[in-house]
Amino acid sequence: MGEEARGSVVQPSLSIPELSDEVVRRAGEYRDAFLQGQPFKHVVIEGFFDLPFAEGLLREFPRFDPNLATNEGGHAGGKAVNTRIREISPVYEKLYDLIAGKAFLDFVSTVSGVPDLILDPTMYGGGTHENLHGQELDPHVDFNYDQSRQLHRRLNLIVYLNKDWRTEWGGAIEIHSNPRKPFENRIISYDPSFNRCVMFETNEYSWHAFPAINLPEDRRHLSRKSISIYLYTRERPADEIAPEHGTFYVQRPLPKRMTAGYTLSEEDVAELQSLLIRRDQWIELYQGMELKKNRELAQLSRHIVHLGSQARAPLTGYVSQEGPATGLYGDGWVASRVRLQIRPLMPVAEIVLRGYRPESAPAGSVEVSTNGVLIGRLSVVKGKFEIAGRLRKPAEVPFWIEMTCDAEGSWVEKDGDGRDLAFILTELRARHPGCKDPL
Repeated sequence: MGEEARGSVVQPSLSIPELSDEVVRRAGEYRDAFLQGQPFKHVVIEGFFDLPFAEGLLREFPRFDPNLATNEGGHAGGKAVNTRIREISPVYEKLYDLIAGKAFLDFVSTVSGVPDLILDPTMYGGGTHENLHGQELDPHVDFNYDQSRQLHRRLNLIVYLNKDWRTEWGGAIEIHSNPRKPFENRIISYDPSFNRCVMFETNEYSWHAFPAINLPEDRRHLSRKSISIYLYTRERPADEIAPEHGTFYVQRPLPKRMTAGYTLSEEDVAELQSLLIRRDQWIELYQGMELKKNRELAQLSRHIVHLGSQARAPLTGYVSQEGPATGLYGDGWVASRVRLQIRPLMPVAEIVLRGYRPESAPAGSVEVSTNGVLIGRLSVVKGKFEIAGRLRKPAEVPFWIEMTCDAEGSWVEKDGDGRDLAFILTELRARHPGCKDPL
């Protein structure tokens, strides 16, 4: 049992408007089932809402809107999502007030063992979901972090509104152990029956899906209706934290009937073609995402290079930098050739360069010159280094400092950066005759 589950959570009220009294009374029983759920924590709760309230939600469920049915690839699909539930009708306004209220969130905390739950007021990705005949949802894990509000996604709570739904119609929510290993994957299914709630944790292995809806021809005016509620917390256990990501999908494997010696029918060929088309669409989507990301990285790199022309060296002492420099980057890195002009505010007798060369860099050497005259040279392998060089005579007028770095072999510190990188310049110190180093 996780640290959160062992900790105390606020007990729910004895009665929560619109929620079934029996469901509230059995919170402890549901908690035990949730914590013992496999392959990840989940629980099924029947008769979740008061019956009149559930009937009202079904009666006032919004009509399918094609404008709300655009999928991840930007195409019109058979799934409509309405996140603006307060605007649907008075009963849905009441639903929003319920799920945003402390009593409801305390109840869910009691069942899940996750304290301090927060409802996303925008209902991003949630709200009413309507799926038409033929629609399906591939196994996936949900996005894990709301960057705009800096919240961790923790729980999905789905309430179904489908009366007299039959198992053979498909659309059952599936809990998967690992769809990336289809021969080992274990699947638990629950039909989307009326007023049934399925609550489950969201993490890096909470794979879920539903198979294609296959309604009889005389029932295709029906649809799979549900309400999805996603809950968040400001913190989450350290062992559950992963890098921020979007929703990860895994396409379904070949149907089990397609084994060695099986003869394909026309319907089988059509199904295979559909699977390949969907897989290719996902590949195209991910390739587009990679191109977009690389385009953004290239633009960022050019922006950093542009900032380099305006970058200021980390000067100490009674000196200032005159005009733009070449070879300086805005993030502290310098190129293999650097040139900048220094204006003394007091005569300068010595220049001290301090820098850092990463562990992965090959051996090389760094030279420092003033007005073309070499004043210091050092063989540099890795780590911190310092080069001190005296000027032939104290400089009282502006002068040029040049730094060069020659390495034994090529080296790229940042993948895809594309910049000429030599080392990190941590300090360029001017020393003055008769003066101690300034603080």
